Amino acid sequence: YSLPHYGNLAYAGIVGFLHVLEEVARVNDMGHALCRNLCEGWWQADYTVNRLKNKNIELGFFLDEVFSSLRAVPNYTRPKVFDVIIRSVYSSCLRHITKLIPGMRDPVRGVDLVNNSWFVEQLMLTSVQLMGKVGDTGVPVSPDVKGSVGSMAAGLPHFSHGFMRCWGRDTFIALPGLLIATSRFDDARDLVVGFARTLRYGLIPNLLSERGHRPRYNCRDAVWWWCRSVRLLYEHRPCILQESVHRLFYRDDNPVNPHRPFVCTVLDVITEVLERHAAGIEFREENAGRALDEHLLDAGFNMSAGVDPETGFIRGGSKHNCGTWMDKVGSSYEAGNKGIPATPRDGSAIELVAMGYQTLSWLVELFESGIGATSEVAIKTGSSNSVVTYREWAKRIKDSFEEKFWSDDGYYKDTVGSESGGDGKLRPNQTFAMVIAPELFKEAHMSVALRTIGTKLAGLVGMSTLSPSDEDYEPHYNTADHGANYRTAHGFNYHQGPEWVWCMGFYLRAKLLEFLKEKGRRTEEGGSEAADRIGEEIAQFYATVLTFHRAMISSDPYRGLTELTNGGGEHCAGSCPTQAWSSACMLEFLVEYEQGFLHR
Repeated sequence: YSLPHYGNLAYAGIVGFLHVLEEVARVNDMGHALCRNLCEGWWQADYTVNRLKNKNIELGFFLDEVFSSLRAVPNYTRPKVFDVIIRSVYSSCLRHITKLIPGMRDPVRGVDLVNNSWFVEQLMLTSVQLMGKVGDTGVPVSPDVKGSVGSMAAGLPHFSHGFMRCWGRDTFIALPGLLIATSRFDDARDLVVGFARTLRYGLIPNLLSERGHRPRYNCRDAVWWWCRSVRLLYEHRPCILQESVHRLFYRDDNPVNPHRPFVCTVLDVITEVLERHAAGIEFREENAGRALDEHLLDAGFNMSAGVDPETGFIRGGSKHNCGTWMDKVGSSYEAGNKGIPATPRDGSAIELVAMGYQTLSWLVELFESGIGATSEVAIKTGSSNSVVTYREWAKRIKDSFEEKFWSDDGYYKDTVGSESGGDGKLRPNQTFAMVIAPELFKEAHMSVALRTIGTKLAGLVGMSTLSPSDEDYEPHYNTADHGANYRTAHGFNYHQGPEWVWCMGFYLRAKLLEFLKEKGRRTEEGGSEAADRIGEEIAQFYATVLTFHRAMISSDPYRGLTELTNGGGEHCAGSCPTQAWSSACMLEFLVEYEQGFLHR
């Protein structure tokens, strides 16, 4: 709805009006543009009714009767009447949604998250705003599934529809929070199986595009976030491993064939991911060239991934492309950064190493419990292969991790073996690894690193993507910067200082691990009284940190957590107002805090 003298509302639905009505109510502003518009006519009511009736939604016919019976009220009372109706409808919808989403009142957990935290409720509602069926932008549907399944928008409004809606990486970073924490296990299953259908080269797509029929395989990390999501879903739905996967690509060089797929299981797909990485992955992107990516240099279309045979680390990429979430490629001729990846993170990225280790350790557990047909793989070593068990591979990673990643500067290196010079960078990605595979870290080193991160990277609502002491640090992101500064032109500094909100969720979870260990020590030394004191300290710490997140989700018209802020928590005009992984990772933390600390 376009409100004269105000602008377009964020949403077409009830929440679009609700946000503005709350603005009016805060100061009783009867001169507000919304009030004037209502006094002049019933256009807002007609818009709401017709939009729903056109979709044959029963609520639209009900509201038509309600508004029709009130059209004779005096003009000056219309804002109040409209406010009462919209708020009543919203409250009813909210109660209904609460019944539909088991995680909002989950008897299995024994924790009533809604009553304990309004903030948690709002975060759970973002799974409604971001997950849905939108035209042809869903995931590939198996032949045995009737109709379509939903897809998850990376954020709104930037990624609401079209080929930019559904990102592999974003989907599986966000899935544990938005779908597993809310107990939307069927939706989680649809996404896991749908993306498994698109496996090619041992990877899942960065962008699906047209239900997986024209996917783009230009990221190394999405498949590992997918593996993590499968493991977390398995804890609630063990049958996920035996789900049938009707593959779209029989071989890497075959075109998509949705009508004659070969069939395997989700567990088979995980096994193939490990086998393909162990054997080494090298390919050139299909349809490489300016039509596919107008900014990337030719060498950037050459993709690679594999395993370091000595350390067991997952590795890949080059200085010519970006294979992880820090994926900004320069686009400014004037500043000289066009075609240059700002943050290649080639070599072994710390969170990919952790996810590889976690996947291997999990498969060892499964195999020893009688699940899975194999527990070994051939790793490419020079011109030959060496066969190792999953357990041996995982041990190589663990034995090498501290030696290779720990920095005497008091943090863990972002990458190892990078040809682009990124190894020594202080970034928040190490906190992902701490949460995903804490057993890789020495406890003393992890505590030191968390202090360093808290001092240098932690912002008001997000985590700085680069240490302020780094020469490349530029905390203000602006895609409209058409200047000649190499480091900032066209937003080249996207991941070189701006503070990303989703990273805060992992940092808080890493801190929770540290707090829980401290609670255990204090309990042993001073009994329950000492443990209660650490509990109070922790609660105060988190309450202070989350103050700004609560304010953001309550005041923003999109009712979500933003993608990023500029340095110091300053608003960033180029940020997506509600981002899937921002809400999801914060929700994962809050659920874990409530279960892992308050009830432990």
